[in-house]
This record gives sequence, C-alpha cells and structure tokens, in this order.
Amino acid sequence: MSAAIETLLVLCGVSAAAAVLRARISDKPREPVEGQAGRDAVWVPTPPALVERMLDIARVTSADYVIDLGSGDGRNVIAAAGRGARALGVEYDAGLIAVSRRNAVREGVAHLAKFVQADFHQADTSGATVLMLFLQPENLRELSAKFMALKPGTRIVTNRFGIEGWEPDEISRIGGDSPSCCTALLYVVPDKAGAPRTA
Repeated sequence: MSAAIETLLVLCGVSAAAAVLRARISDKPREPVEGQAGRDAVWVPTPPALVERMLDIARVTSADYVIDLGSGDGRNVIAAAGRGARALGVEYDAGLIAVSRRNAVREGVAHLAKFVQADFHQADTSGATVLMLFLQPENLRELSAKFMALKPGTRIVTNRFGIEGWEPDEISRIGGDSPSCCTALLYVVPDKAGAPRTA
C-alpha cells in the first residue's frame, strides 16, 4: 500500500471520528446558564434553600395547585411536586422547558410537574391555589389585575421583589450573600369586597 493511500485512510478515519464527536455534542441537551437572556428578563436561578422557604411560607401541601410564571429550569414546580402538589410551569423559552421536563423525570415527579411553553402574561392562573414567582417589579406590576382576579385566599409568594401597592402578609429571609436575593414574600389574595393590604 502506498504512503499516499495510507495517509488518505488515516485522514478518512480522523474525519469520521470528528463527525461522530460532533454528532454526540449536538445531541447533548442544552443546559441553562445563569444570566442568559430571556423574553422578559435574564434567567437567574433561585437558590434551593429559598425555593424550600417559599414553599414553606406558602404552606404548600398535596392539596395545592401551584403555578410558576416564568418557570425557568422548573425548580419551583419540581420542588412543589416533591411535596405532592400538582404544579405547572409556564415558560417562554423552549430550551428551558426541555430542561424542566428532563429534571422532573429525573426527580420522579413528572406525573405532577407539567410545563407549557407560553407567554406568562396570557397564562390561565384561575385554578391556582399558589403562585410562586421570581419576576421583575415591572412584570409583577403588569400582572396585578391578574392577581386580584384570583380566588380569595390564593397565596402568592415572590422571590426578592414585592408586589407594588401590596403589603406582604409574611416576609422570610434565609442567609446568603445578598439579603435581597434571599427573601421570600407571601401575599394572600383578599376578599373581593376588600382591597389588597397596602404598604
């Protein structure tokens, strides 16, 4: 066999190996990156300890239906399902929906944790008993009318940012580098005859 043919065969083998490697890399599911751009805000994950604290102050049980608007990688929804609650994540980013569904399967709660790709402004929250939210102040302001349309007694728990014009029923903080990133605020939707408690 000539040297030229041997070289050609080696190059073909290298090229085939590179093609297999590229295929494996492209098949690997995309993982979210903190700070990645989103439709309404960059994605910043809630620390696991704060997720649990939010569930605690909202007193989430298996009787609840929890909705997370802008659910990111699904951690709030999955944690709520871990407590036996039915839970729904509404997320605009299809990649994050795929990550969320994969995580729910891995945690064994896919039968309780569901995810839909949608604009959270348009989401039907009427059946929720709990809303779990990590949204910017302007998003919370835009959703105020939706919050007031919820059934009295529905709990809304937010991460870091409060609902403008509403006084929290409970505030809970966990230790962390930034107090503002480690704060859970609970609001309870008032009777329609009343008005939200104001600050």
